[in-house]
Amino acid sequence: MALADLLNLSNKNKKIGLSEERVRAIIPAARQYIAFWREYPDIFVDFLQTGGDPTRKKELNFFFYQRVFLRAAMRYKYVYMVFPRAYSKSFLSIMVLMCRCILYPRSKLFVTSGGKEQAAGIMKEKVQEICNLIPAFKQEIDWTRGKTLEGKDYAKYVFQNESYFDNIAARESSRGKRRHGGLIEECVGVDGTILNEVLIPLMNIDRECMDGTVQEAETLNKSQIYVTTAGWKNTFPYNKLIQLLIRMVLDPEKAIVMGGTWRIPVLVGLQSKNFVQELKQDGTFNEASFDREYESRWSGTVEDAFFNGEVFDRNRKLQQPEYEASGRSSDRAYYVLSVDVGRKKCQSVICVFKVTPQS
Repeated sequence: MALADLLNLSNKNKKIGLSEERVRAIIPAARQYIAFWREYPDIFVDFLQTGGDPTRKKELNFFFYQRVFLRAAMRYKYVYMVFPRAYSKSFLSIMVLMCRCILYPRSKLFVTSGGKEQAAGIMKEKVQEICNLIPAFKQEIDWTRGKTLEGKDYAKYVFQNESYFDNIAARESSRGKRRHGGLIEECVGVDGTILNEVLIPLMNIDRECMDGTVQEAETLNKSQIYVTTAGWKNTFPYNKLIQLLIRMVLDPEKAIVMGGTWRIPVLVGLQSKNFVQELKQDGTFNEASFDREYESRWSGTVEDAFFNGEVFDRNRKLQQPEYEASGRSSDRAYYVLSVDVGRKKCQSVICVFKVTPQS
């Protein structure tokens, strides 16, 4: 039975009034619906599109991995997701915040990124896209002047039940603000000190329910969602990933870490396989960069390695490349060519070393 049937707002196109008695009568059933939707937000989004009628056409049909993403982000307090481009991670993350705002009245959430304008741009683009696909989401937002705000570097979306989410700058100026949970978008670009000393302390209060009580164990309270592409090892985002991975093992009810590669978007048709192949065949192809952006592999130094891989990669770019023999450094300088001949469709590699003997 759909919630619309419980409300009984329409009967053969005949309008029926909504009284306090009728609303109170369906509270037990509505409470069960909301508890269920908090665990299954993808089914909640399906309901917003069909109203419980399976014959109605849906504009947004989730892929399996997207349903897993939504359920994981809603059920756990600490979430860390490392996904490549075209994975819909920003779209799904904003949808999670919108579902939380609807299903948890009076919730205060935030979005932050490497730059305040970047976070605002992501919010505006994704909210508009979601509202166009699912008009029911648009009806839940209070578009009254002075409520919902959309500016160049700031955006705030206020819902009918007094919930809202906005973007917060990852700077010292954000001290003193208070939120219940947040989304750290592309956390590889967020300063670790600011995150620890400014952003995480913002979430030191619990949500007040509509009856005035506070449920400290509620998943929403102090919830943190980290969504990013892979970056460099031995950085704060990488250490945070390891911390939550350990926490997922020790406290599996609160934390979850997920990851994926370019193969999943290609499999479901969100990204062209030819695009990935062209990237690999490009003359400027960088394997380490490709691994970070599309394979979700973190680059950097491996413990006890013979050399520092990060420093090695950083010095691969020549400041003054030589395209032919040059006596620029010394008359005694000479060149060594190393050739690795590829067979069976493998690429051949030629390395050029310039040797400048020292006295």
